[in-house]
Amino acid sequence: MSITVETKEELEKAMKNGEKEIVVIGELAEKLHKSKKVTKFGAPTIAALTAAIAAAPFTGGISTTLGVSAIATLTGLEVAVIIGVVFIGISLLIVLYKDYEEIEVDMDKRRLKLRKKQNSNVGWL
Repeated sequence: MSITVETKEELEKAMKNGEKEIVVIGELAEKLHKSKKVTKFGAPTIAALTAAIAAAPFTGGISTTLGVSAIATLTGLEVAVIIGVVFIGISLLIVLYKDYEEIEVDMDKRRLKLRKKQNSNVGWL
């Protein structure tokens, strides 16, 4: 049985509850799928990305656009991916893709199905 979520808060709650399958819908599904690339970076790049996002001004307008453009240049990521990372949070993304795997992706329907990864060390000495 799976749970369906549409907001970051619902996703965090489902993960905290250890749900085995999570169906993410809507804009959150799109942002999660696009942002998955970030989890494949090494520690130095993730640290630089985190610092750049934290340092970016949140005053709106041109200053934010310039901040996102600078982060895109630094990391080689698309602006849409960076906006997704800012919205979701880098730590949530890393934990999500460490503990869950994408098993169905349908971006036409804005739907992403995640399954909790099995612990392969159980029962072995």
